[in-house]
Amino acid sequence: MEYKLLADYHTHTKRSDGKGTVEDNVKSAFEAGLETVAITDHGPFHNKKTRCTYPEFLQTKAEIDELKTKYKVKILFGIEANLVSLNGDIDITEEQEKAFDIIVLGTHKTPHGMTKKDFFTWKLRNMFPSTKRRREKVTNAYLKAMRSHNIKILAHLNYTAKVNVKPIAELAAEKNIWIELNGKRVFFTQKEIDAILDAGANFVINSDAHRPEKVGKPSAVWKFLETHKIPPERIVNIEQFK
Repeated sequence: MEYKLLADYHTHTKRSDGKGTVEDNVKSAFEAGLETVAITDHGPFHNKKTRCTYPEFLQTKAEIDELKTKYKVKILFGIEANLVSLNGDIDITEEQEKAFDIIVLGTHKTPHGMTKKDFFTWKLRNMFPSTKRRREKVTNAYLKAMRSHNIKILAHLNYTAKVNVKPIAELAAEKNIWIELNGKRVFFTQKEIDAILDAGANFVINSDAHRPEKVGKPSAVWKFLETHKIPPERIVNIEQFK
């Protein structure tokens, strides 16, 4: 079976840790035949060298506004926000959230800028192997964030902080939050895939591109789909054509 990717909702530019400009990503999306692309650089609490501050995000928004009439592709102004505490906090304010078309939520190894308490209870603890108790705490943090913020996509779940997938999938189904199959890394077992499907949540395939030429090309996902037999109708941004 072959599929066409219709949209890529997770791409980075050199404003965070990508290699190209906003226009480079948009041009690649257009050339790849995508209908929609989102620019989602890392939030202000990411690694100091690869974070994107809110004023820099506004520069991206201005560039997107200029490019909307140049390319026949829908361009979304987005962010890959960091989950930064057990209370479900993310690294932008409620007021700043309103500016974005789409918010992708992820966890990473090197967030900074948090309180001393959050440094120890979140960043430091996530560097150690996961335990049952730790999974429960991280899962609850995700659930709090999903209830408190306008999250649309959960990026690369289980990447740096392990979770209990079932309760997250149940809330994702309720709130129409998409669970990402990441084009660089997928960390779900078959049991977890089944739990997501049983909960009624939907998947989204994204490239997580850090280079323009990778936009719209989620190379790690296609084989994963075949192996785990995910129904195409449960993936929001693909078209089955063969």
